[in-house]
Amino acid sequence: MQSRANRVLSRRRLLRTAGVTTALVLGGCLDDVPIGDAQVDDDGATGDDDSDGTDPGDRSTDGDASDASWNPFEFDRPITYTYETYSTDEGAGTLVWDVTDVTDDEATVTLEYETTDTQFETTVSGTKEDLQSDLILTPAGTFVLATLFSPTMGYYEGRTLSVGDEWSYSSPDGSVRFAITERRTYAGVECYASVTEVDGRPVHEGCFAPDLGLAPYTVYYDENGERTFELALVSIDT
Repeated sequence: MQSRANRVLSRRRLLRTAGVTTALVLGGCLDDVPIGDAQVDDDGATGDDDSDGTDPGDRSTDGDASDASWNPFEFDRPITYTYETYSTDEGAGTLVWDVTDVTDDEATVTLEYETTDTQFETTVSGTKEDLQSDLILTPAGTFVLATLFSPTMGYYEGRTLSVGDEWSYSSPDGSVRFAITERRTYAGVECYASVTEVDGRPVHEGCFAPDLGLAPYTVYYDENGERTFELALVSIDT
């Protein structure tokens, strides 16, 4: 059982990450804009997602066979995701998300998270909201909040995914742009790659698979363009 000191540290890091991630991604530009209420730009520009130098998975620039949408945390069958992870605080690690006992509205998830300094496993059950509230208060909460439950992910939820589509918001504080750039493959899973830019600076890249409840890939960058959190699917078992 973790000590009280470790629990306090975890919560402090969680709160710091929540504040930094939200401020970095939203940049004060989206305060009055509801998630999912943007319009696709007319020019259909694709953007550029090669800024990080990390392994982007197998790429394809072919056109879409059909459009699809992504709905996170909607699990219709037992499934296990295994990711390689990275964070500036904890370095490289692994995260296993094992879904069992799936019903129409709920699921049971066993989360295993391991880095050089952290080894943690827990099982939680409930709705999407239950899973989020329980998991972000664990020792893995900092990483989970910054990746799986990040505010950025919501701007792709339920949206039609098609290579070349983009949408943006602007305000007196700045602008933010979202774009679907290409198709990639992680662990044999094809997904739609995306880039999120604040005032022209990439802050997030992701990849969304319509048939999966979790994104196969996500990475965040700081103001210097250095990655702060990264998660890449390396295997999936159904």
